Amino acid sequence: MALNAPIQGSAADIIKLAMLRVDRSFQDQNLDSRIVLQVHDELIVEVAAGESGAVRDTLVREMGAAAKLKVPLTVSVGTGASWREAGH
Repeated sequence: MALNAPIQGSAADIIKLAMLRVDRSFQDQNLDSRIVLQVHDELIVEVAAGESGAVRDTLVREMGAAAKLKVPLTVSVGTGASWREAGH
């Protein structure tokens, strides 16, 4: 537990920072898409019509830059009408 707690706590902090960055970027770009749910290290986004490219780019850019680490944060994006269809 002593080894795992700092790792999970850091991951939780990083996803919170990522959510703030993504939400701010959506607002700055005047996008109608919105974050609807966070599950562990994933964000579920309701994407408005015609915004999928901008949302994908925003997620990769903002989530990948949420923390500066010795190794890069990688971001993968899936799409679908459900979480299952999106590849999860």
